[in-house]
Amino acid sequence: MAITEFAAIIVAIAAVVAAVFLVTAVNNLNNTLAKLEDTAHQLRDEGISAFRELRQLVADADAELDKVDVVLDRADQATTAISETTRRTHEAVQDPMIRTLAVASGTGKVARLWLSNRFRKNRSEIDLRGEPLNGNSQLVEQPGSGRTIVN
Repeated sequence: MAITEFAAIIVAIAAVVAAVFLVTAVNNLNNTLAKLEDTAHQLRDEGISAFRELRQLVADADAELDKVDVVLDRADQATTAISETTRRTHEAVQDPMIRTLAVASGTGKVARLWLSNRFRKNRSEIDLRGEPLNGNSQLVEQPGSGRTIVN
């Protein structure tokens, strides 16, 4: 056996080893590719179900927002109505209230003036000793009250 034959055998063994190595590597890559494909299908299925749930959540949130929108619209309408009612009530009550207070104030001033004049008139009819100045008026004491009244 010569060296060339020996070299040919070593090259043949190396080629077989390389072929076995390549077949094993391709087989491992195939297995990995199959696992990757399964994982991709699982992710796709989970993604689709998650997307469906997300759509449902968005639809539910949209329905709730519609309800809140209706409530806010009604609250706005109520606020507008209350504001309008308050404004109209103020307009309806303000003028008569001012007039009533003016009449009451004027009446109070007139009553005080009238009572003041009456008190001065009665006082001028009584002399310093407590006797009437003219013969028609007389002092009468009310028992228990300590008051003296001019008749």
